[in-house]
Amino acid sequence: MEDLKAVVNSSDNPVGVPLSQVLDGPQLMSVRMEATTTQGQSLSDEALQTVIRACEMVLQLDQAKKILTDYVQSRMNMFAPNLTALIGSETAALLVNACGGLKGLAKTPSCNIPNIGWKKQTFGLATNVGVRQKGYLFNSPIVQNIPNDLKTQAMRIVAAKLVLAARCDQVHTTPDGATGEKLKEDCEERLEKLTEAAPNRGVRALPAPDDKPSRKRGGRRARKAKEQYAMTELRKAQNRVQFGKEEQEVGYGTGESTKGLGMVGQAGDGRVRITQVDQRTKAKLSKKNPGWGGATPANGLASSLRGFGQGAAPSVLKNHGLRTTGVGTGTSSVIAFTPIQGLELINPTVKDEMARKRKADEDRWFKSGTFTQVGGSQSQSNGQAEPKVDSAGFKVPAIPAIKRLKAEK
Repeated sequence: MEDLKAVVNSSDNPVGVPLSQVLDGPQLMSVRMEATTTQGQSLSDEALQTVIRACEMVLQLDQAKKILTDYVQSRMNMFAPNLTALIGSETAALLVNACGGLKGLAKTPSCNIPNIGWKKQTFGLATNVGVRQKGYLFNSPIVQNIPNDLKTQAMRIVAAKLVLAARCDQVHTTPDGATGEKLKEDCEERLEKLTEAAPNRGVRALPAPDDKPSRKRGGRRARKAKEQYAMTELRKAQNRVQFGKEEQEVGYGTGESTKGLGMVGQAGDGRVRITQVDQRTKAKLSKKNPGWGGATPANGLASSLRGFGQGAAPSVLKNHGLRTTGVGTGTSSVIAFTPIQGLELINPTVKDEMARKRKADEDRWFKSGTFTQVGGSQSQSNGQAEPKVDSAGFKVPAIPAIKRLKAEK
């Protein structure tokens, strides 16, 4: 373990800096864990020399890249003034170097600019990773001044202007960088508006109260649901108490263990439950039209047989279909069963009288009728000439006066 700490903090290497300055914290921890848990074997001299030469080659390539980047950065004001004015010389040089030149950067879509220079990392199942696209544009000064929750949107805004500036530099439209300065002002204006706080609208007054009754659902289903939870007649009777009479109780003991019945069973008919009558569907009759059995009780045990001609209507037993018609003193009557009325009592004298009156009315209007103006045997009673009749016995109409005058001429 002591040897591992010495290796990490030692500067005796081709780079000349400690390992802690080259690797970040998580990577350095991974190296330490692998070094302590892995039981490796020493490399041979030939393999060790190969690894050392590869490391030296990587360092040389990195040094060459750095030299080229520094050179491009120093010359950015000459061949990319608009791009340098927008995002700075360092970020512009990195983007031009990564895209293979100014022409390649001008052809790159703006949506791909934030990904340039970003090394994809796996975050596992973590969701709080913040901004994922941390490329060269993410480290530019214009984006670093924006809050973290708005950096993704800021990079999208700057990337769109960045491509326009690169295209202007490619065709050398404004060598003095005026277009880049204008694009930078537009970006700063949009970013400032993006980061400013929402305006305070002040205290809002409460809305006017709506005193209208709430709309209730209607229809067959609503009525059925209301009837299902409605209070029954038995419960209504239980909630009432008859004055001056003690109510019956059910249960055992006293207090809450007993329940009062109220007026249930107080009618004296021996029934506990009350007949359910729906008032909405109950038949309603006027006073002038009592209907069948209006003069008789519903149980049919008693009836009043009134005489014909006394100004009383026939009495009908509503429940049994029994009707009495024209009964006088009750000494003579005929019982007849009819399919419509059921049992019917008829007075034969009244029946014969009604038949006689009906026959007299029929004879009065239809017995002495005859047909007139049939045939040609009778002469006209007004003294005119007898009309001509054809062989079949039909009248022949007279010739018009105009035709008769023409025929005489």
